[in-house]
Amino acid sequence: MKGFFITGTDTDVGKTFVTACMLRTLVDKRIRVIAYKPVQSGAQWQDGKWIAPDVDVYRKVIDVTDEDGCTYLLQTPCSPHLAAKIDGVTIEPDHIVAHVHQLQQTYDFVLVEGAGGIAVPLVDKSFLIAHLAQLLHLPLIIVARASVGTINHTVLTVEYAKAFGLQIAGIIMNGFSTPKNEIEQENIRMIEAMTHVPVIGEIPHMTNFSHQQIVWRKEWWQ
Repeated sequence: MKGFFITGTDTDVGKTFVTACMLRTLVDKRIRVIAYKPVQSGAQWQDGKWIAPDVDVYRKVIDVTDEDGCTYLLQTPCSPHLAAKIDGVTIEPDHIVAHVHQLQQTYDFVLVEGAGGIAVPLVDKSFLIAHLAQLLHLPLIIVARASVGTINHTVLTVEYAKAFGLQIAGIIMNGFSTPKNEIEQENIRMIEAMTHVPVIGEIPHMTNFSHQQIVWRKEWWQ
């Protein structure tokens, strides 16, 4: 079974969009794949029920139910540990691991999307997104911005992941200008030089999803 744990250098860095891009690439290669969001905060009310907005993005590429695509759906739009407390829900990591194992029985490729960055508390200060990544034993893909400030955020995220002993498959940078400007080009060079982790994908800023514009610098699906 192949798969990745997808995290970001910050919230709203484009993890869900990048996950959808990865989904599209795998589907085009006729690989049985699913994307999975263990904990979704900020649920949205639609058609008489609460839905997971990130799973709704996955549905633009594949057919997936909220039940398959998410274990804990929380209404409050904040860090998972606080959203669970406010909503009166207890997050049990073992349930998430069991859900992933169930998906692994059905699909050839599972993309697990974390919440926010790798240091986000999932249960409390003693169980973070990084701890969940450890339990799942999946290589990490870090989603980073292409713009100014990304060097600091990305290097810190990589070093934090290494401190947890996590395997990092690569970095995908999101939101490039078309064409890339000098600052963005230097960001790629410096991040690779400082982290020794390859930038495996470049995704331009898009107003509408168009996977044809994505540049994969490495065949990460192999």
